[in-house]
Amino acid sequence: MKNFTKQLLLVISLLFTIFFLSACTPKITIKALEPSKIASQKINLVAISNIKNDDLNQTTSIANALSNKIIDNKNVFTIQNNPIGVDAIINGEVLNSNATYNRYYHEEIDFSRCRYFRYDEQTKTKYCLQYDIRYIPCETKYYNVTTTLNLVNPDTNNVIFSKTYDKSSNDNVCYDRYFSYSPFFPSHLSTRNDTLKVNSQIAHEIARDFVNDISPNYIYFNVEIIDSLSDNKIYSKAQKDSFKIAVSYLEKNQFDVAFKILEDLDIELNGKSYEVAYNLGLIFEARDELEIANKLYLAIKDFQMDIEHKTLVDYAINRTNLNLQNKIKAKSQLN
Repeated sequence: MKNFTKQLLLVISLLFTIFFLSACTPKITIKALEPSKIASQKINLVAISNIKNDDLNQTTSIANALSNKIIDNKNVFTIQNNPIGVDAIINGEVLNSNATYNRYYHEEIDFSRCRYFRYDEQTKTKYCLQYDIRYIPCETKYYNVTTTLNLVNPDTNNVIFSKTYDKSSNDNVCYDRYFSYSPFFPSHLSTRNDTLKVNSQIAHEIARDFVNDISPNYIYFNVEIIDSLSDNKIYSKAQKDSFKIAVSYLEKNQFDVAFKILEDLDIELNGKSYEVAYNLGLIFEARDELEIANKLYLAIKDFQMDIEHKTLVDYAINRTNLNLQNKIKAKSQLN
């Protein structure tokens, strides 16, 4: 039993150390352009048919989401009232829009009111033995909207894209009014207007998700920075210090300053530092110059390095390869 406890403590300690080190590792945020989920054709000119059972302004939300979809400062979609000549027609149905309520009481001790107390004759002092209880009415509200949306080819009437979106929201509310001893619940805490307001917002989120599915999108992710040069004789203290300064600028997204420091180091070290080349690659990625970043990562692939940095470089190569393919595909959908 003692050995098991020691092993368990060791595992917990190791996991904590890994988590702590990972949390402290500096990272850079990179964005990448992903293609839409429609691979068969380019969709730019669209018409919106009436959405069935639409008492949530789902049609209006879709129109707004389409109008506000902008990639690289250009509108992705144009909405046309006449369905003739469009790339696709949007139709669908609101399958469900409801709200349910779970009502309960939250109990609190009311220290301002004492139900039973004891009087100390010697000290002439009252001591409370039991305080009053407050019964505060509360409500957990569950909202749900389910909508099916389709993208239809106007020439063939074939469905290009179809998806059922099911989204929920909940809200927990406790009311100011409370009751002592004889709790009862207010007869009317929620209104239809509450449900309509919240579910209309959910319909707005469904419209946004739908438009994101049928359009290219930028995604954002964090990538680790190599934060120090390895203990190698080819690196002087001044070079290690310069590298650290460059990393600090990288963390602050001050890419121009970081690039100048790293570029000078790369020249000074005759391109023999994979740490410098890797961080330069991150800057090119952040600038959306994926081809240059990919070449830098490939150039250092066979350098001597520890397994952790080897994993980072391999991931960078695979990541830029995939993002290059996605970028080309997404651009073809936009132009």
